[in-house]
Amino acid sequence: MRMSRAVGASGKRKRGAAGAPPLSSDEQKILDLILSKEGSGIHATEIKYQTKIPNPVVNKAIKTLEAKALIKEVKGIHRGGAARKIYMGADFTPSDVVSGGVWYSEGKIDTQFVDSLKDICCLLVKKSKVATLEGLHKIVQERRVAKVDIPMPQLAELLTSMVLDNKLVEVKSNGLGDFSGIPIGETCYKLPSAAAGGAAETSIIGAFASIPCGMCPRIALCTPGGVISPTTCVYYNKWLDIKL
Repeated sequence: MRMSRAVGASGKRKRGAAGAPPLSSDEQKILDLILSKEGSGIHATEIKYQTKIPNPVVNKAIKTLEAKALIKEVKGIHRGGAARKIYMGADFTPSDVVSGGVWYSEGKIDTQFVDSLKDICCLLVKKSKVATLEGLHKIVQERRVAKVDIPMPQLAELLTSMVLDNKLVEVKSNGLGDFSGIPIGETCYKLPSAAAGGAAETSIIGAFASIPCGMCPRIALCTPGGVISPTTCVYYNKWLDIKL
């Protein structure tokens, strides 16, 4: 399970390099524009458009600035093909808009990382029977389940996707039993009944749902001791023989 990626704060600037060699006026103009974008960066096409500097000059200036370690190239999120090349100051960290956030690596969603974290969440929910977003987030952070910082909103997105995939069930706390200690009405997560070992309970519910009375066209005339009665109903007595 690959969980060695580190995530920095979006747009956070580190200490810049001192004593940079002199730049030409075009190089300085391009550098100033790139630095102004901070962690969002800027595409080469946009640099050419905003500076009105000819393409060959822009391309050469970008190479010079990279060689002097004043700017860097980062890969943005893949959009229908290859990752977009974004340029930003060497001391800036790509924002989530550029990098895709914690679930992405090199412009692509890190499916191995996401699937591993889903499995861990399932194990944590199974162990506690009922879990809240805050509780899961606390465990993930304190136990360093992942070496990457997982913000709570992103973990909430992950849990929602697991609910949609039927890996978890979203329920509300009633404050009783497994929900004791959890405020009434708070959103919680449980494993589906089959995954939690509740297959027997599911079978019972299915058996009661098949009671023939619900489909009987004579139900309104059915009374104990009457012509139509549960004690004489062939279908009802057959249903009673179902082993729950």
